[in-house]
Amino acid sequence: MRFLLCVLLLAAALPVRGQTHVDDNGVWRWTGSGDEVTLFGVNYSTPFAYGYRAVARMGTDHKAAIDRDVLHLRRLGLDAFRIHVWDREVSTARGDLVENHHLDLLDYLIHRLSSAGIKTILTPIAWWPPGYPEPAPDTDGISDGFSKGAMTTDPEALPRQLNYVQQFIRHRNPYSGLTYLEDPDVLAVEIFNEPDHPGSPEETTAFINALAGALREAGLEKPIFYNISQGYWDDHGHAVCASDIDGVSVQW
Repeated sequence: MRFLLCVLLLAAALPVRGQTHVDDNGVWRWTGSGDEVTLFGVNYSTPFAYGYRAVARMGTDHKAAIDRDVLHLRRLGLDAFRIHVWDREVSTARGDLVENHHLDLLDYLIHRLSSAGIKTILTPIAWWPPGYPEPAPDTDGISDGFSKGAMTTDPEALPRQLNYVQQFIRHRNPYSGLTYLEDPDVLAVEIFNEPDHPGSPEETTAFINALAGALREAGLEKPIFYNISQGYWDDHGHAVCASDIDGVSVQW
C-alpha cells in the first residue's frame, strides 16, 4: 500500500484539457499558470475495507470521522489525496457500478477534501480483497475470481473492467453535483493499483490502451497515469511507456 503520493511523468504527452495537463516534455503542469504540479498527500480509506469496518465498530458516524480527518489533513498542510478504490465493494461481477454506502462515502470524502483545498487522484481498480488484516468478506465484484495477473491477461476479465471504468468515471457525485469527469479537483486517473503483467509486452500495451481508450471514450480529458513498478523489467517498462497514457506512477 502506498502512503506517499509520487507521480513520475515519463511517457509522451497527449492533448488534454482541464485544470492540469502534461506538456510536450512530459511535465505535469497547471493549465492556468503553467507551473509544475507538485503535491504531497496520502492514501486514506475510511470509505472502504478495514477502515470502513473499524469506524463502524467504534460506533462513529463515517461522515463525522471523515470531517475530522479532513480537518487534520488540512492542518498538516497536505494538498493531495490518492485512493485505490476497492472495486469489489462498488461493482458487480459484470462491471456495473453499485450505488451503495461505500460509493456514497467516497463521494462525500472527495467533496470535503475539495472544500479543504485538497486535490484528488483516483485509481478505480485496486483488485485487492477488502479484508486485510482480517479474512476477506464475501464480495462479487469485477476482480473476484481473477488473480491480479489474470486481470491483465484473461480475455474474460477485460470487458468487465472496461464497463466498470466507464461507469465509474461518469458517476455523478451528489455532494458536488459533478461527475468525476467534470470535477476540477479530481485532477487525474491512475488506472490500476500496482498491476501485475505476466503476459507479453504486446499484451501489456494492448491492455493499457483498452482501458485508457475506454476512459477517453467516456469523455475523460484529464491526464491518465499507469503504475509501472510492480514486477518491473525493462521490456515491461517500455511496453507501459508505449501505451496511450500521459505518464507513469511508481509506488514507494
